[in-house]
Amino acid sequence: MKRMRAKKTPKRAGHAAALIIAGGRGTRFWPASREERPKPLFSLGKGSTLLGDTIARLKDVVPRERIFVLATAAQKNAFRKALQGLIPAANLILEPEGRGTAVAIAYGAAVIRERVGESTVAVMPADHYITPPAGFRRTLREAFRLARAKESIVVIGVPPNRPETGYGYQEVGAAVDGGFRVKRFVEKPSLAVARRMVKSGRFLWNAGMFVMDTAKLRAEFAAHCPKLAEAMDTLGRGRPAAVARAYRGFDFDSFDRVIVEKSRNVLGVRAGFEWHDVGTWEGLWEAMGGQTENVLVGEVLAFDSDGVLAHSNSRLMVLLGVKDIVAVDTPDALLIINRARSQETRRVTEELKRRGLSHYL
Repeated sequence: MKRMRAKKTPKRAGHAAALIIAGGRGTRFWPASREERPKPLFSLGKGSTLLGDTIARLKDVVPRERIFVLATAAQKNAFRKALQGLIPAANLILEPEGRGTAVAIAYGAAVIRERVGESTVAVMPADHYITPPAGFRRTLREAFRLARAKESIVVIGVPPNRPETGYGYQEVGAAVDGGFRVKRFVEKPSLAVARRMVKSGRFLWNAGMFVMDTAKLRAEFAAHCPKLAEAMDTLGRGRPAAVARAYRGFDFDSFDRVIVEKSRNVLGVRAGFEWHDVGTWEGLWEAMGGQTENVLVGEVLAFDSDGVLAHSNSRLMVLLGVKDIVAVDTPDALLIINRARSQETRRVTEELKRRGLSHYL
């Protein structure tokens, strides 16, 4: 008589996991951020990095063995070194190349599902500035609870403190079990529209943080992007060469556009923390309290100076009688720029490329 093979018992679903997206080079943070030292590895001068702080905020919510970081293969060495002692080395997931957040989340969730079983996954960027950590943890626990209870994608919305044209917004709909149903999303509105939305009190900033079960994510991909649903079934156990071949066939928009804006089951929770998408030196100055005092990182002395962000990597920097500047000193490059024009540092990296000075990138 033929013996029946026992079915493999699936790993328990519902356990919390985290996927931290650490893509991008952060050219607007040149010269502190480089191709070999991307923005998530930028230090705020407290002995940590933006990525390290992101991992630390997950303490007591997600066990370290269930925290995964996704980065590009070209930055493997930098991230492996930075993650030593923070999470298991095997939890660094490497994309062959950046293909946007929809692909990154599909691949990362596939690896998590293969490694630790069906899970409730919190997806978040690696390079945001958030305070206080306790408020973040309370908010994330609520998002986990709501995602499981309602089998939904849960997005975290940040109460805006100004009309911002560079962010996405979500409109708060009907209350649902301590959260709310997201009525609609508005991406990068004009200043006039942003002012009306903020004044109404019905809109929150979309912080790019999502919580959902891996099974729910797979179902949403199946409904709106079948190719990525198939990828979730295969990429988690794929060898690097197979993953690279699959990636060459991916051409999708962001996770927001591909899934979140199309799904009929998206809920939200309000952030109980301050959030800053520190995309420029100006943004970092603001996040670290620059409106009330200078922001000085490293060995910096500032006399009769105001509105300054100064970052010294290895030697003493002295500022006297200056105002509204960013000064960043690294071993091989020095940047001094008007703080209000800090978003223009991309012009510097473009010029370095044009002149063949790629060793500074």
